[in-house]
Amino acid sequence: MTMTIQAAEKFAKENTAQVAAQYRPKIHFAAPYGWLNDPNGLIYYQGYYHLYYQHNPYGANWDTMHWGHARSKDLVHWEDLPIAMAPDEEYDRNGVFSGSAIVHDNRLYVMYTGHVVAEDGTVTETQNIAWSDDSIHFTKYEKNPVLAAAQLPAGGDPADFRDPKVFTHAGRFYAVIAAAVDGAGQILLYESEDLLHWQYTSSLLANLPELGRMTECPDFFTIGGQDALVFSAIMPNEEPHLVQIALGKLDWATKTFQMDSLQPLDQGLDFYAPQSFEHNGRRIVIPWLRHAEMVNYLADHDQNWNGQMGIPRILTMVDGQLRQTPAVTGAALQTMTLAETATRSIPVASILTLKKGLAVGQSIDLESPDGVVKLRQTTADTLELQVHCDLEQRQLPIKTPTGQGALTLVLDRSALEVFASDGAAVASLVFFFPTAIDTLKYAGEANQLTVQSFDM
Repeated sequence: MTMTIQAAEKFAKENTAQVAAQYRPKIHFAAPYGWLNDPNGLIYYQGYYHLYYQHNPYGANWDTMHWGHARSKDLVHWEDLPIAMAPDEEYDRNGVFSGSAIVHDNRLYVMYTGHVVAEDGTVTETQNIAWSDDSIHFTKYEKNPVLAAAQLPAGGDPADFRDPKVFTHAGRFYAVIAAAVDGAGQILLYESEDLLHWQYTSSLLANLPELGRMTECPDFFTIGGQDALVFSAIMPNEEPHLVQIALGKLDWATKTFQMDSLQPLDQGLDFYAPQSFEHNGRRIVIPWLRHAEMVNYLADHDQNWNGQMGIPRILTMVDGQLRQTPAVTGAALQTMTLAETATRSIPVASILTLKKGLAVGQSIDLESPDGVVKLRQTTADTLELQVHCDLEQRQLPIKTPTGQGALTLVLDRSALEVFASDGAAVASLVFFFPTAIDTLKYAGEANQLTVQSFDM
């Protein structure tokens, strides 16, 4: 059966009223109905920030992927728009998978993966082009696919060849694409003069355990005078799927990448598939947040939505150190002094900043009648994050630079993002408390707390 945009829109509109509010975030974007995963095609175009995303408009479980679409003026308030693309062509009939966007000659182009499953179960993935002059209605290139198995290097698996991130350098178009080559993840580089005709150039990153058995959602950009490759990875033996950032230098003469360092972009287990874009000199990153161990909890509990985006964050380099900070601000701001022990009511959706952070032995508890999230600085370089509720007990050590810096917490019903040490250490968490967190308890030296709330 061919799936169409019209059918998906009709179904979603008929069922949006069934979406439950119990765990639904206010300032983290979630689809109006159904499943959401990877952010796609992030871009600023015609006066709006655009967020396309992997979307099943027919239910709250992962299934045949469409591209959902929303736009915003401020990265906080999002306007849902019609579904951008459906799996309605032979080369993408089992899924319009992840991709990216670029503006060329005032036209918005997207490059995405078409996913096909043959009757015998054989999977084939190809890269395809579509364009739009209004960001809403897309035309798929009549000569798609523009990249297929023939353009893979030796040992490349056509079943694992996806997630193109397109960019420009020296007047030419390039794309980094994830692939499995000889059973292990790699990041491949492709080149084009016109976005329509592509050729394989080189493998930029390979032979790293962190690339997993399959790499996903690669990204490339320059920050602080260094080149960066960001990637997510499917790890063997059900190991946690983490997101890494490799810093180094891409030699454009030889098309090779010399890696100088490798580190997690986010130390949380619930952060995946981030994509970035640049606007007004800011490198803005949006990830997908999902509970890594209970991906289908919301679907199994009749919420009729599943998955949320992380808060947009700004990535910078300060004295050679990566920093991340929220790219949004609240509508109202309140500053208060905390005594050595203090209890405060907090909004369900808020940004909380502790000016001096936490010293060793100090802690913050975020409490709901049904559970608590605890943060405690256990050593000079370890912030321990714990979740306690009837559903689960989780514990995550966050490695922090020695020396205190501001601690910022983005709290939003079922999500918490931790920006410790002035954003040098970051971790994202999804949790399911039946009632919302509404109380902060602090134990430490006198400190200053700033609370930003949102008018949603």
